[in-house]
Amino acid sequence: MTSSNLSLQPCTFFKKGAQKFGEKMKENNIFQMDYYQTYYFANICNTVINDPFKYIRILDEFWGNGQISVYLKPFQKYSALHMFIDFSIDRLFYESNKEYEELSIENLIKHEFWINTALNYHNIKHPSFNDWYEDNKISTSPDDLMYAYLESIEYSEYWIDLKIQMVEETFFILFLNRKFLQEFNENMAGILKLENIHEFDNDTQNLFTKKGRLLRKSIPTWAKKAVFYRDRGTCTFCQKDLTGLINISNKYHIDHIVPLAKYGLNDVSNLQLLCDTCNTAKGQKSMKTSKSYEKWY
Repeated sequence: MTSSNLSLQPCTFFKKGAQKFGEKMKENNIFQMDYYQTYYFANICNTVINDPFKYIRILDEFWGNGQISVYLKPFQKYSALHMFIDFSIDRLFYESNKEYEELSIENLIKHEFWINTALNYHNIKHPSFNDWYEDNKISTSPDDLMYAYLESIEYSEYWIDLKIQMVEETFFILFLNRKFLQEFNENMAGILKLENIHEFDNDTQNLFTKKGRLLRKSIPTWAKKAVFYRDRGTCTFCQKDLTGLINISNKYHIDHIVPLAKYGLNDVSNLQLLCDTCNTAKGQKSMKTSKSYEKWY
């Protein structure tokens, strides 16, 4: 076994993550923010999206070889952005283990990996390497033992629970950053534009127009509400009040930041709140959002 084995296919993780995420959403829409390296994860995601060519080999694992088809189903609650954060945290998990490859068995027994620290921080019970080693004293190299242990965690329910928590916290931060959302969706649109949609399965092909753009889909109520309250009931561009509390004549639109005509996604991360005037002026070929925010006080 080598370090290259330590990685499930992204779609496998996303299916597990989406299922667990859905279960938690049914329980309660309130979650606890523990802020364990949340801003670090958000910064990693932002850095990669801001300079995609520098990280092209890593990003190819996320959206290359037709993998982008996973993110095209309209308005998944475990959104394309959730899945990107999921993928990024998984890569960090993989990279964080490389520095331990030369440790002896004795040092591995004493060592606490990053994943152990994170699980302990979130009070998620799991076996330490020492506990696992007691039941798996196989004759092999320390490196192989280490990766066997880490792989056992990677396939576990407690790893899924931990990732859901970290993904949700990071999404909470990044979803507020419209500049990041535009750059993320521009990158996704750029990849989608290059894809041969005829290589996708039939269900995915049916999501497209004859011109190869995604069909316009009805935006679900949960997505409209998320965007409306994120943007605080004001037009993203002109800050006009759209709540109906002050001026009932102002109509609002939930707009695609990267238009479908420019290969934008039907994804909650690609939406913003605009007034009728600004939405008309933006049109279907413009990709822009605003960096203006109202202060808290």
